[in-house]
Amino acid sequence: MTADAFAGTPWKAGYDSVAPSPASFPALVAKIKDLDVNWVGWKPEEVQAIKAPALLIIGDADIVRPEHTVEMFRLLGGGVAGDLHPMPSAQLAILPGTTHVTLITRTDWLRSMVTAFLDAPPPHATK
Repeated sequence: MTADAFAGTPWKAGYDSVAPSPASFPALVAKIKDLDVNWVGWKPEEVQAIKAPALLIIGDADIVRPEHTVEMFRLLGGGVAGDLHPMPSAQLAILPGTTHVTLITRTDWLRSMVTAFLDAPPPHATK
C-alpha cells in the first residue's frame, strides 16, 4: 500500500477536501499500513466492555468476514430475538453486493441507516 496507489480514488479526494495539510497524505497511508500489519485486534472482553450503542456495517463481499462481524455483534449484545427480548444496543447491517471499497458508494443506504441509528432513543437492553 502506497500513497500513489490512492491517486484518483474517492479516499484521496475526500482527504484532500478536508485535510489541513493534504501533503501529509503519505504519512497517513504509512500509519494505516502499519496498523494493518501490526494490529492484533481486541480481546473479546474488551469488545464486551463497550457500553455505547454500536452500528456495525460491512459488505457481503467485504475483506472483513461476516463471521467476524457477527462475533463482534454478539459480544456487543446483539443477536437476540427482538420480538421476545429487549432490543440490544448493537445493530448489524450487511450490505448486498458491496465490498470494503465500494461501501462508501452506498451513500443512500448508509445515510438512511446511520441517520436512523443516531436519531433513535437509546435502547434499554441489558447485556
